[in-house]
Amino acid sequence: MTTRPPNLIDPYQPTPARLHNVFLGGKDHYEPDKALADALSRSTLRPAIIESRRFTRRAVEYLSDRHGVSQFVELGCGLPHAPEIHEIAEQHNSTARTLYVDSDTVVAAHGRAMLHEPPTRFFADTDITDTATILSDITAVMDMTAPLAVCVSGTAEWVPDAPAVLAGLTDRFPVGTWLVFTHVTDEFYPHHIQAAVETLRRVGIPYHPRGRDEIMATLARYELLEPGLIAPHRWVPNRDDNDNGDNKGDDDNGDGDGVRRVSATSPRHRAAWDLSAYAAVGQLCSEGVHRGR
Repeated sequence: MTTRPPNLIDPYQPTPARLHNVFLGGKDHYEPDKALADALSRSTLRPAIIESRRFTRRAVEYLSDRHGVSQFVELGCGLPHAPEIHEIAEQHNSTARTLYVDSDTVVAAHGRAMLHEPPTRFFADTDITDTATILSDITAVMDMTAPLAVCVSGTAEWVPDAPAVLAGLTDRFPVGTWLVFTHVTDEFYPHHIQAAVETLRRVGIPYHPRGRDEIMATLARYELLEPGLIAPHRWVPNRDDNDNGDNKGDDDNGDGDGVRRVSATSPRHRAAWDLSAYAAVGQLCSEGVHRGR
């Protein structure tokens, strides 16, 4: 597994990983991260990030249960926030293997501590843009002849050339590899998201929301599962026929929005509401074949 020399931690400079930690209700952040999150509180970025994370957990559940996937890679995993992917995967298969990849210094420290004991959990301190090394990290611990899922959620927006990076990885993945993908967009609430982009830019953090057409082009070689590319809170396989999508009920997290909290994976956002993100689960097809939508 690759590691890089540790960088100095600057508690005064917000980072994407610690900002996500604030949005997800974690405690592994500093005051500047909290202040930045507060400055973004009126944007639609926070619910997009929250629902993207919950979608990823649902997708891991679904692939584990319905497609027998027991190998997962999370690129740009961020700071731990339970339940983690390995916890969900191991509920379905106690020998499931999980590789977390992130180049953030604080994330690396937490990741190695969390994954120290089990021989089926791994961490690599690799930059997501280093596609050759990422593939080496994956092949070092995964069986490339068995079903494999790669999760890229809440990550691509921070990478200027994310479509090219994902294309570089896709070219190296074996046919049949699953992709769990989310991406923030400015198509539904452009004023809110562009204001968030400017707020992030002012503190030295580039952010790149992308539209449906660019995202679909990025996923061109993947056959997308139904319902295709959709807002993450609407990707709910096997929804109960008696559930009309409003998710009304008791509020168990104190947000006061009257939305039922079923589990750590169920959507919190009302299905009827728009959200500033897209999500999809797809399987890599042979080159030139694409049946997604």
